Amino acid sequence: MRVIERLAARTGFTGNSTKCSIIWGDLNLPYADWNGNAGGNSGTQALINSMVWENSYSQVIDGPTRGEALLDVYLVRPESSVTSSGIVQGVSDHLAVILEEEWEDTCTEPQVEKVVPVYNKTDASRLQTFLRDKFVVWASNGSNVEEIWNNIKNIVYESIERFVPHKTLRKNSDPEYYNKEIKRLKSKVRKEYNRRQLGVHCTEKLKQLSKQLLAQEAFLKSILSKEGKCWSDFYKYVKRRKGNKENVPAIKDCNGRIITDAIEKANTFNSYYLTVFSS
Repeated sequence: MRVIERLAARTGFTGNSTKCSIIWGDLNLPYADWNGNAGGNSGTQALINSMVWENSYSQVIDGPTRGEALLDVYLVRPESSVTSSGIVQGVSDHLAVILEEEWEDTCTEPQVEKVVPVYNKTDASRLQTFLRDKFVVWASNGSNVEEIWNNIKNIVYESIERFVPHKTLRKNSDPEYYNKEIKRLKSKVRKEYNRRQLGVHCTEKLKQLSKQLLAQEAFLKSILSKEGKCWSDFYKYVKRRKGNKENVPAIKDCNGRIITDAIEKANTFNSYYLTVFSS
């Protein structure tokens, strides 16, 4: 189990790699499914699902290597790099595997979209409640350490599916010959381009805003310079700027009494204004 966990963690970092790779060994997991048919009901199978299928590995040994059990695992990516594979007589009852592969530094494995968990957006409160409710279930269930450990893992995997959002990783459009230096320069150029575009956009916005403010100031001066009708025109301008026709909501006077009548509201405001303004 520890070996599988470490391999699953390692393969998670190489999911977008174009390197050819092989994972092989006698892993002593006779009941594990390596061909994509199992539903991941156990902790071991769930780890295998994560390690193999999500990272495009293929199990190229399809026959038993000890009795009826398939113990030897040869996981290859991409599968097209395998020329042939076969099983021959080995030591005692353990058969041997011969694998022929055309090995290159890079390959042209097509990238595919895949769904990955976004752990930093986990619904923590609901996750905590779920784990508290499950505590009694797994604490009292299991006849040995391995069974209890598998129960814990199944609960964890269920909680990830229910409370951790997932996102789709899109295909990377970069050619396979893009190395780290080229990707770094590409990112730098893109950031510089976005910065300049943002600068141009902000400059245009500031110019437009400046013109609007100058026009608004000239308009207000023309209104307020009129004699007699300036205030009615000014109120019309304010009404247009307000953008809606909502009435003043209910208010409270100085004694805490709720006022809903429009005339009473106006008188209350006038009384208050007289206390804070002077001639």
